[in-house]
Amino acid sequence: MKIIKLQLTAGLIAAAAFTASALNGQDPGEEDLIILDEAQAEDIPIEESILATTRPISSVYGTDRSILDTPRNVNIVSREQLDAISIKDVRDFSKLTSSSYTKTNFGAPTTPNLRGQEADLLINGVRRGHSINGNGVPINFNSVESVNIVKGPAGAVFGTSNYVGGYADLITKRAYFDNGGSVEYTYGTFDQHTLDFDANIALSDTMAFRTSVQLKEWDGFWDRWYDKSQSVYATFVYRPNEKYRFDIMGEYYKGNYTENWGINRPTQDLIDDGLYIPNVGSDADYNANYTANPPVGFGNFGSIELDLNNPVSVRREGKLSAPGDDSNAEVFWLQGIHEYVVSDTLKFTNNTYFHYKDRETFSSYHYSEYMPDNWSAENRFQVIQDFDDKIELTYGFRLKYQEIESVNHFFNEPVNYYDMTRDPNLFRVPDSSFEGFIYDRDPRGVLDYWYVGGFSADGLEAFDTESFIYSPFFQADIEVNDKFSILLGATIDYLEHKEGIPSAVKALDKNGTSGIYDGTNFIPGNKDDDTITDLDYSKDDSSANFYNYNISFVYKPTEDSSVYFTYNEGEHYDNNTGGAINQDALEGLETELIELGSNISLFDGKAYIGAALFHQEYTTRNQDGTIDTVETDGFEIEFNYQPNRNFFATIGYSFLDSERTAGFFATSYTAADAGDTGGFFITPTFPAIAPGQTFENPGVPPHLLNALVQYQFDNGIGLQANLVYTSSMEVGYDGAIIDGGGDAAGNTVVRSPKLDAQFEIDAKIFYEWENWRFEASVFNLTDEENWDLPNTGYANGSIVARPERSYEFSVRYSW
Repeated sequence: MKIIKLQLTAGLIAAAAFTASALNGQDPGEEDLIILDEAQAEDIPIEESILATTRPISSVYGTDRSILDTPRNVNIVSREQLDAISIKDVRDFSKLTSSSYTKTNFGAPTTPNLRGQEADLLINGVRRGHSINGNGVPINFNSVESVNIVKGPAGAVFGTSNYVGGYADLITKRAYFDNGGSVEYTYGTFDQHTLDFDANIALSDTMAFRTSVQLKEWDGFWDRWYDKSQSVYATFVYRPNEKYRFDIMGEYYKGNYTENWGINRPTQDLIDDGLYIPNVGSDADYNANYTANPPVGFGNFGSIELDLNNPVSVRREGKLSAPGDDSNAEVFWLQGIHEYVVSDTLKFTNNTYFHYKDRETFSSYHYSEYMPDNWSAENRFQVIQDFDDKIELTYGFRLKYQEIESVNHFFNEPVNYYDMTRDPNLFRVPDSSFEGFIYDRDPRGVLDYWYVGGFSADGLEAFDTESFIYSPFFQADIEVNDKFSILLGATIDYLEHKEGIPSAVKALDKNGTSGIYDGTNFIPGNKDDDTITDLDYSKDDSSANFYNYNISFVYKPTEDSSVYFTYNEGEHYDNNTGGAINQDALEGLETELIELGSNISLFDGKAYIGAALFHQEYTTRNQDGTIDTVETDGFEIEFNYQPNRNFFATIGYSFLDSERTAGFFATSYTAADAGDTGGFFITPTFPAIAPGQTFENPGVPPHLLNALVQYQFDNGIGLQANLVYTSSMEVGYDGAIIDGGGDAAGNTVVRSPKLDAQFEIDAKIFYEWENWRFEASVFNLTDEENWDLPNTGYANGSIVARPERSYEFSVRYSW
């Protein structure tokens, strides 16, 4: 059946491309008499256009090219579309593009999911980095003008990454040679306040400056949730002539926000009916048990007794956290882009990016993360050279250096110990059994120290790394004739890596004896003695090489349509917390992409349709070192229509048939199955999974549909509506066999709930009058009780309720 679906879809793509000429009213060989850019310039300003055909893109192959000449599935999200959906974080990309359902990542997703895997985040063509599993500092869109969303692994110009599902390239605001700007205030349900300011100044005919400021004070739908941040973005352009342009841009961000574990003990009854399994006994009994049998460490998580026969309704706003838990981050990035056109056949570009991040997270249940003064710098120099308008060569090199230090603790994370109907001040792991700590960090919560997870030569969750990557690349675009072209490229990333343990880490042994751990031996000493500062432990220096190559064939039956075939193969590495390269996983991770697609401009340039049929396969390393293989067959289609300034519509659909081997997950059973486990239900337990099992990829909806429509009357009143639909999907690895027998009752089959199909409708009404714009938005118009899924490995420990119906009002003045 799968093969039949793929064959039928391939036929549809090819047929669509070859019949595009009929839709445009011309024969395949007839010349196109309409220049799209000129038509759009007359009707729709570029900043209002939602059509991918109106602007060149460089996010796929590193050179400006038309979407019709780009042999990959790309979705260009304009500022108009971002504003239309009132974008708040990367999860909202599912409102605008296919194959994008992003898991919660503990409430702070910093990258989207594409084609079922965490994706990369780029800024103007360079990787932002500094994240793992999509978790990190929430992305603000203060600096963003548009977003290019590319499905599948990066090509030769951009090189290797541990994220091969795809990437979102944030194209930032640029200064322009005119004066203008805007100021906007937005108020939303849950007491959310946002102030945006944007101003551009033309300093002369050759220089311009632009700045944007965003201030956010957001409380939220969930208990003890907030996001408070300030960001300042500035950019300057110098263009002395038509041959040379220099842009420099940078942003400072400071944020104070919270994780969002959501509701623990997820079951099918919780998802379907909001019913939660509490502990047996009164509040006094629960408090007494917490005192007598606290969750004190991995494998020794106290004891609880669940009241399986008397589930209770639970507040959807529930969030597993204690008062005072939060995250803090400071981020600064700076980028300079030089473009020098030597002649009609030769162009030099240089893109330099610097990124600094200092952040920490503390959650009492217990997850802590401390990453001080991490930074990276990358430079990409490339030459673009034409030969007789038939061959275009792109070649150059990338240099990247980064220093990443991280100290974290997730070895004491007994998330299902806590009863969400009780006092949140008891959602805390006490001091007992913690071992390593950071000697110069203040304690949080009820703890005496800022602790470090693990306590062995291989398991201590503290590392200080230096990495240097040198990457030559080469790409050739060969025009065989007017209708057929070939694109091929290759790169190799040469990696040198050093790794040790930060000097600020001290340790306690399991008996409470103070001292330090050098990776092999415990050295007794006074834990408060400032002379004991070094663990004096480092791994051997490492080096590795990673290749990546791609080849594409493009056939253009008409000027307004193309059919392409792309093959991409490469190797990639695994990352640790904070985006540090994982020294233990420098080999064995590979990716392969096979994609057949078509791009078509319709109705005299007023519509665009892009479709792709693909097979993507990659390997990924789990937290415990096991390797999973993910295989996805899929179909994606995007349609954009904008006949004039009054109306636009977009629609996207994806079908993903994704399978994954199960090498790692934290929780074997749901709370509903606790009666079958001999009463033991304190997680995580990290069971060993019998090898050779393959499952439907959890957290990946087989069907995703999104649609956005806007109509504005000539009197300034406008209406918008947005729909997102996801089909039912697996929450975890339901039916997985535990290697070696499982729990005390001898059960060996994992049970996991299923998330039914969901939809959400948003709507907006707005009015433009002279320099003013007024908006009123409603989110989740029909007040659906929807859910977001966690990272797959923690599927039976968490689920997050999506907000109820909410409202937002804004007013903007422009000049």
